[in-house]
Amino acid sequence: MYKYFVANEYVKNVFEINLENLKSAGKKVILTDLDNTLVASNVAEPTEEILEFLSKAKKLGFKVYIVSNNNRARVEKFAKNLDIEAYYNALKPLKFKSNKILQKHKRNEVIFIGDQMLTDILVANRLDVYSISVTPVNFTVDETATKINRRLEKLIIKGLKKRNFPVPLHARD
Repeated sequence: MYKYFVANEYVKNVFEINLENLKSAGKKVILTDLDNTLVASNVAEPTEEILEFLSKAKKLGFKVYIVSNNNRARVEKFAKNLDIEAYYNALKPLKFKSNKILQKHKRNEVIFIGDQMLTDILVANRLDVYSISVTPVNFTVDETATKINRRLEKLIIKGLKKRNFPVPLHARD
């Protein structure tokens, strides 16, 4: 059971992801969470750094999608001028919306980036795609459901540590 919460890779933030290495390894598609993965959940629009990250990904040939559990207004406002597809109310860790995207791509070419074990990493592992766990951008502005998830994650992290599985960077001693 614990293996479903273990990412393939752990980084501090999206800027530490080595896109060139992933491209060389045959990855072509990025599915990314929005809130506390790209920006804090109270940041309405992409920062300059995120714009640069997305631009670099596109220049390398990646097809980028935002897959968020947040509402339509939030996700569409953020993605408005990005020229990428964005999916809202994704209901992660359910696979429904992510599977729609995967019908267009080969699973071994897909990367899923997220900050939550119970939504992003779990759905990535259920979809059998490469997962990258980032440290949440800001713990203090989490939505109510995310705050609950973070408490559950602490219990899962204890179990992972006990069984010598890797844990997110922010949970390491």
